[in-house]
Amino acid sequence: MHGAYYADATVLLFDRKRHVRKQTRSVLNVLGFKNFLEFGNMEELRNILHAQRTDVAVLALDTTDCGVLKLIEDIRSQRCALDPFVPILLTTWDAKMRAVASVIESGADDVLLHPFSTAQMGHRIETLVHSRKPFVVTERYFGPDRRSSAVQKTDPTSIVVPNALQAAVSGNRNAAPNASRIDNALGQLRRLKLRNISRNIWYRADKLHKEQADPTMPDRYVAELAGLRKTVTVYKKTLSPTDPVDLSTLCDSLAGVLAGLFGQPVNGKGLFLLEQSALALRVASKLDHEESDAGDAISDAVAKTGRVQADLIRAVMG
Repeated sequence: MHGAYYADATVLLFDRKRHVRKQTRSVLNVLGFKNFLEFGNMEELRNILHAQRTDVAVLALDTTDCGVLKLIEDIRSQRCALDPFVPILLTTWDAKMRAVASVIESGADDVLLHPFSTAQMGHRIETLVHSRKPFVVTERYFGPDRRSSAVQKTDPTSIVVPNALQAAVSGNRNAAPNASRIDNALGQLRRLKLRNISRNIWYRADKLHKEQADPTMPDRYVAELAGLRKTVTVYKKTLSPTDPVDLSTLCDSLAGVLAGLFGQPVNGKGLFLLEQSALALRVASKLDHEESDAGDAISDAVAKTGRVQADLIRAVMG
Protein backbone atom coordinates (compact mmCIF):
# COMPACT_ATOMS: atom_id res chain seq x y z
CA MET A 1 0.00 0.00 0.00
CA HIS A 2 1.44 3.37 -1.00
CA GLY A 3 0.84 6.45 -3.04
CA ALA A 4 -2.59 7.98 -2.66
CA TYR A 5 -3.34 5.82 0.37
CA TYR A 6 -0.81 7.82 2.42
CA ALA A 7 -1.52 11.24 0.94
CA ASP A 8 -3.91 12.33 3.69
CA ALA A 9 -1.76 11.14 6.62
CA THR A 10 0.38 13.59 8.57
CA VAL A 11 3.90 12.58 9.56
CA LEU A 12 5.66 14.09 12.55
CA LEU A 13 9.34 13.93 11.61
CA PHE A 14 12.17 14.65 14.05
CA ASP A 15 15.90 14.46 13.43
CA ARG A 16 18.50 16.89 14.75
CA LYS A 17 20.55 16.41 11.56
CA ARG A 18 18.79 18.38 8.86
CA HIS A 19 20.30 16.50 5.90
CA VAL A 20 19.29 13.13 7.36
CA ARG A 21 15.82 14.46 8.09
CA LYS A 22 15.50 15.49 4.46
CA GLN A 23 16.60 12.01 3.35
CA THR A 24 13.97 10.38 5.52
CA ARG A 25 11.36 12.75 4.21
CA SER A 26 12.32 11.87 0.63
CA VAL A 27 11.79 8.17 1.37
CA LEU A 28 8.40 8.90 2.86
CA ASN A 29 7.56 11.10 -0.15
CA VAL A 30 8.23 8.18 -2.47
CA LEU A 31 5.85 6.06 -0.41
CA GLY A 32 3.16 8.69 -0.94
CA PHE A 33 3.24 10.86 2.18
CA LYS A 34 2.65 14.54 1.47
CA ASN A 35 1.98 16.19 4.84
CA PHE A 36 4.90 16.70 7.22
CA LEU A 37 5.62 18.46 10.49
CA GLU A 38 9.42 18.63 10.58
CA PHE A 39 11.55 19.44 13.62
CA GLY A 40 15.16 19.40 14.62
CA ASN A 41 14.54 20.95 18.03
CA MET A 42 13.06 18.97 20.90
CA GLU A 43 11.35 21.94 22.55
CA GLU A 44 9.56 22.88 19.34
CA LEU A 45 8.55 19.25 18.87
CA ARG A 46 7.00 19.10 22.32
CA ASN A 47 5.11 22.33 21.72
CA ILE A 48 3.47 21.04 18.55
CA LEU A 49 2.50 17.76 20.21
CA HIS A 50 0.55 19.71 22.82
CA ALA A 51 -1.35 21.60 20.13
CA GLN A 52 -1.83 19.32 17.13
CA ARG A 53 -2.60 15.68 16.40
CA THR A 54 -0.47 13.64 14.03
CA ASP A 55 -1.00 10.26 12.40
CA VAL A 56 2.47 8.79 12.80
CA ALA A 57 5.73 9.95 14.40
CA VAL A 58 9.13 9.10 12.91
CA LEU A 59 11.76 10.07 15.46
CA ALA A 60 15.54 9.86 15.12
CA LEU A 61 17.39 8.35 18.06
CA ASP A 62 21.12 9.01 18.17
CA THR A 63 23.69 7.63 20.59
CA THR A 64 23.19 10.52 23.01
CA ASP A 65 19.38 10.01 22.90
CA CYS A 66 18.72 13.82 23.03
CA GLY A 67 15.47 13.29 24.93
CA VAL A 68 13.58 11.13 22.44
CA LEU A 69 12.99 8.24 24.87
CA LYS A 70 11.74 10.62 27.55
CA LEU A 71 9.44 12.19 24.97
CA ILE A 72 7.95 8.78 24.12
CA GLU A 73 7.43 8.05 27.80
CA ASP A 74 5.65 11.38 28.19
CA ILE A 75 3.48 10.74 25.12
CA ARG A 76 2.39 7.31 26.35
CA SER A 77 1.73 8.58 29.88
CA GLN A 78 -0.34 11.55 28.62
CA ARG A 79 2.12 14.17 29.80
CA CYS A 80 2.71 15.25 26.21
CA ALA A 81 0.63 14.94 23.02
CA LEU A 82 -3.09 14.80 22.41
CA ASP A 83 -2.98 11.12 21.43
CA PRO A 84 -1.06 8.74 23.75
CA PHE A 85 -1.46 5.95 21.17
CA VAL A 86 0.11 7.69 18.15
CA PRO A 87 2.19 5.14 16.17
CA ILE A 88 5.89 5.79 16.77
CA LEU A 89 8.74 4.57 14.58
CA LEU A 90 12.30 5.19 15.76
CA THR A 91 15.24 5.47 13.38
CA THR A 92 18.88 5.12 14.39
CA TRP A 93 22.35 4.70 12.89
CA ASP A 94 23.54 2.67 15.88
CA ALA A 95 22.70 -1.04 15.50
CA LYS A 96 23.34 -1.58 19.21
CA MET A 97 20.58 0.86 20.13
CA ARG A 98 17.91 -1.58 18.92
CA ALA A 99 18.85 -3.98 21.70
CA VAL A 100 19.21 -1.40 24.49
CA ALA A 101 16.66 -2.05 27.23
CA SER A 102 15.60 1.59 27.46
CA VAL A 103 14.74 1.56 23.74
CA ILE A 104 12.80 -1.70 23.94
CA GLU A 105 10.91 -0.47 27.00
CA SER A 106 10.25 3.03 25.65
CA GLY A 107 6.81 2.28 24.25
CA ALA A 108 7.82 2.93 20.63
CA ASP A 109 6.24 0.63 18.06
CA ASP A 110 9.35 -0.20 16.05
CA VAL A 111 13.00 0.67 15.36
CA LEU A 112 14.44 1.03 11.85
CA LEU A 113 18.19 1.04 11.27
CA HIS A 114 19.89 3.50 8.90
CA PRO A 115 20.66 3.29 6.05
CA PHE A 116 17.26 1.90 5.08
CA SER A 117 15.62 1.44 1.72
CA THR A 118 12.23 2.73 0.63
CA ALA A 119 11.00 -0.86 0.70
CA GLN A 120 12.15 -1.33 4.29
CA MET A 121 10.45 1.86 5.42
CA GLY A 122 7.35 0.89 3.48
CA HIS A 123 7.20 -2.49 5.18
CA ARG A 124 7.40 -0.91 8.65
CA ILE A 125 4.67 1.60 7.78
CA GLU A 126 2.39 -1.12 6.43
CA THR A 127 2.92 -3.10 9.63
CA LEU A 128 1.80 -0.09 11.66
CA VAL A 129 -1.32 0.16 9.51
CA HIS A 130 -2.35 -3.50 9.22
CA SER A 131 -0.54 -5.47 11.94
CA ARG A 132 0.14 -3.04 14.75
CA LYS A 133 0.71 -4.78 18.06
CA PRO A 134 -1.97 -4.29 20.73
CA PHE A 135 -0.96 -2.41 23.87
CA VAL A 136 -0.21 -3.76 27.30
CA VAL A 137 0.54 -1.96 30.57
CA THR A 138 2.39 -2.95 33.73
CA GLU A 139 3.82 -1.04 36.67
CA ARG A 140 6.73 0.21 34.54
CA TYR A 141 5.70 -0.27 30.91
CA PHE A 142 3.05 1.18 28.61
CA GLY A 143 3.20 0.29 24.95
CA PRO A 144 3.05 -2.44 22.30
CA ASP A 145 2.79 -6.01 23.57
CA ARG A 146 6.14 -7.52 22.57
CA ARG A 147 5.36 -11.04 23.78
CA SER A 148 5.22 -13.83 21.23
CA SER A 149 1.88 -14.56 19.60
CA ALA A 150 1.81 -17.94 21.36
CA VAL A 151 2.16 -16.28 24.77
CA GLN A 152 -0.46 -13.68 23.90
CA LYS A 153 -2.92 -16.44 23.04
CA THR A 154 -2.45 -18.11 26.42
CA ASP A 155 -2.63 -14.79 28.26
CA PRO A 156 -4.92 -12.47 26.22
CA THR A 157 -4.44 -9.31 28.22
CA SER A 158 -3.48 -6.72 25.62
CA ILE A 159 -5.78 -4.07 24.17
CA VAL A 160 -6.25 -2.90 20.60
CA VAL A 161 -5.84 0.87 20.80
CA PRO A 162 -6.97 3.68 18.46
CA ASN A 163 -4.69 3.89 15.43
CA ALA A 164 -4.55 7.32 13.80
CA LEU A 165 -2.44 6.11 10.88
CA GLN A 166 -4.85 3.30 10.04
CA ALA A 167 -7.79 5.71 10.16
CA ALA A 168 -6.02 8.16 7.84
CA VAL A 169 -4.92 5.50 5.37
CA SER A 170 -8.33 3.84 5.22
CA GLY A 171 -10.00 7.22 4.71
CA ASN A 172 -12.25 6.49 7.67
CA ARG A 173 -11.68 9.53 9.85
CA ASN A 174 -14.67 8.45 11.94
CA ALA A 175 -12.37 5.75 13.34
CA ALA A 176 -9.65 8.26 14.22
CA PRO A 177 -8.66 8.73 17.86
CA ASN A 178 -10.93 11.15 19.69
CA ALA A 179 -11.44 11.93 23.36
CA SER A 180 -14.05 9.21 23.80
CA ARG A 181 -12.07 6.42 22.10
CA ILE A 182 -8.88 7.40 23.88
CA ASP A 183 -10.58 7.51 27.28
CA ASN A 184 -12.19 4.12 26.66
CA ALA A 185 -8.87 2.52 25.71
CA LEU A 186 -7.10 4.13 28.67
CA GLY A 187 -9.82 2.80 30.98
CA GLN A 188 -9.29 -0.73 29.70
CA LEU A 189 -5.54 -0.38 30.07
CA ARG A 190 -5.85 1.00 33.60
CA ARG A 191 -7.91 -2.04 34.57
CA LEU A 192 -5.32 -4.24 32.91
CA LYS A 193 -2.59 -2.47 34.86
CA LEU A 194 -4.34 -3.29 38.13
CA ARG A 195 -4.53 -6.93 37.08
CA ASN A 196 -0.86 -7.09 36.11
CA ILE A 197 0.40 -5.27 39.21
CA SER A 198 -1.65 -7.53 41.47
CA ARG A 199 -0.13 -10.61 39.85
CA ASN A 200 3.34 -9.16 40.33
CA ILE A 201 2.60 -8.42 44.00
CA TRP A 202 1.36 -11.96 44.58
CA TYR A 203 4.33 -13.52 42.77
CA ARG A 204 6.80 -11.62 44.95
CA ALA A 205 4.87 -12.28 48.17
CA ASP A 206 4.65 -15.99 47.32
CA LYS A 207 8.37 -16.08 46.55
CA LEU A 208 9.16 -14.47 49.90
CA HIS A 209 7.04 -17.04 51.70
CA LYS A 210 8.65 -19.97 49.89
CA GLU A 211 12.19 -18.64 50.42
CA GLN A 212 11.82 -17.73 54.09
CA ALA A 213 14.47 -20.29 55.11
CA ASP A 214 16.96 -19.08 52.50
CA PRO A 215 20.23 -18.10 54.27
CA THR A 216 20.30 -14.83 52.32
CA MET A 217 16.78 -13.83 53.37
CA PRO A 218 17.75 -11.78 56.47
CA ASP A 219 20.08 -9.63 54.36
CA ARG A 220 17.46 -8.79 51.72
CA TYR A 221 14.28 -9.01 53.77
CA VAL A 222 13.76 -5.29 54.42
CA ALA A 223 14.60 -4.38 50.82
CA GLU A 224 12.11 -6.96 49.53
CA LEU A 225 9.38 -5.61 51.82
CA ALA A 226 10.15 -2.02 50.84
CA GLY A 227 9.93 -2.91 47.16
CA LEU A 228 6.59 -4.60 47.70
CA ARG A 229 5.28 -1.61 49.63
CA LYS A 230 6.22 0.68 46.74
CA THR A 231 4.36 -1.53 44.27
CA VAL A 232 1.29 -1.72 46.52
CA THR A 233 1.32 2.09 46.60
CA VAL A 234 1.36 2.17 42.78
CA TYR A 235 -1.64 -0.17 42.75
CA LYS A 236 -3.51 2.09 45.16
CA LYS A 237 -2.79 5.17 43.06
CA THR A 238 -3.99 3.38 39.92
CA LEU A 239 -7.42 2.73 41.42
CA SER A 240 -10.36 4.80 40.21
CA PRO A 241 -13.59 5.74 42.03
CA THR A 242 -15.39 3.58 39.47
CA ASP A 243 -13.57 0.41 40.59
CA PRO A 244 -15.26 -2.06 42.97
CA VAL A 245 -14.75 -0.97 46.57
CA ASP A 246 -13.34 -4.40 47.39
CA LEU A 247 -10.19 -3.60 45.41
CA SER A 248 -9.41 -0.61 47.60
CA THR A 249 -10.30 -2.52 50.77
CA LEU A 250 -8.14 -5.48 49.84
CA CYS A 251 -5.26 -3.19 48.92
CA ASP A 252 -5.49 -1.45 52.30
CA SER A 253 -5.62 -4.84 54.02
CA LEU A 254 -2.52 -5.99 52.18
CA ALA A 255 -0.72 -2.74 53.03
CA GLY A 256 -1.61 -3.29 56.70
CA VAL A 257 -0.24 -6.84 56.71
CA LEU A 258 2.91 -5.61 54.96
CA ALA A 259 3.41 -2.75 57.43
CA GLY A 260 3.22 -5.21 60.33
CA LEU A 261 6.23 -7.14 59.00
CA PHE A 262 8.63 -4.20 59.16
CA GLY A 263 10.83 -4.17 62.24
CA GLN A 264 10.21 -7.87 62.84
CA PRO A 265 12.43 -10.87 62.10
CA VAL A 266 11.53 -13.16 59.21
CA ASN A 267 8.27 -14.76 60.28
CA GLY A 268 6.74 -17.73 58.46
CA LYS A 269 3.21 -17.12 59.68
CA GLY A 270 3.41 -13.44 58.78
CA LEU A 271 4.74 -14.21 55.29
CA PHE A 272 1.97 -16.76 54.78
CA LEU A 273 -0.58 -14.13 55.70
CA LEU A 274 1.13 -11.69 53.31
CA GLU A 275 1.00 -14.24 50.50
CA GLN A 276 -2.69 -14.92 51.08
CA SER A 277 -3.46 -11.21 51.27
CA ALA A 278 -1.69 -10.75 47.94
CA LEU A 279 -3.54 -13.73 46.49
CA ALA A 280 -6.87 -12.24 47.54
CA LEU A 281 -5.98 -9.00 45.73
CA ARG A 282 -4.89 -10.93 42.68
CA VAL A 283 -8.18 -12.84 42.54
CA ALA A 284 -10.26 -9.68 42.95
CA SER A 285 -8.24 -7.94 40.23
CA LYS A 286 -8.81 -10.58 37.57
CA LEU A 287 -10.29 -9.54 34.26
CA ASP A 288 -13.80 -10.70 33.40
CA HIS A 289 -12.64 -13.27 30.86
CA GLU A 290 -10.13 -14.93 33.20
CA GLU A 291 -11.06 -18.16 34.96
CA SER A 292 -10.34 -18.74 38.63
CA ASP A 293 -7.55 -21.14 39.55
CA ALA A 294 -8.35 -24.07 41.78
CA GLY A 295 -5.84 -22.85 44.34
CA ASP A 296 -7.63 -19.51 44.67
CA ALA A 297 -10.60 -20.86 46.65
CA ILE A 298 -9.85 -19.26 50.04
CA SER A 299 -8.83 -15.92 48.61
CA ASP A 300 -11.69 -15.92 46.10
CA ALA A 301 -14.17 -16.10 48.95
CA VAL A 302 -12.27 -13.46 50.90
CA ALA A 303 -12.13 -11.15 47.89
CA LYS A 304 -15.90 -11.08 47.64
CA THR A 305 -16.54 -9.88 51.17
CA GLY A 306 -16.45 -6.38 52.58
CA ARG A 307 -15.09 -7.61 55.92
CA VAL A 308 -11.75 -8.31 54.30
CA GLN A 309 -9.28 -7.94 57.15
CA ALA A 310 -11.11 -10.03 59.74
CA ASP A 311 -12.27 -12.70 57.28
CA LEU A 312 -8.82 -12.98 55.74
CA ILE A 313 -7.17 -13.57 59.07
CA ARG A 314 -9.81 -16.16 60.03
CA ALA A 315 -9.46 -17.91 56.67
CA VAL A 316 -5.68 -18.14 56.93
CA MET A 317 -5.06 -18.51 60.63
CA GLY A 318 -8.21 -20.40 61.63
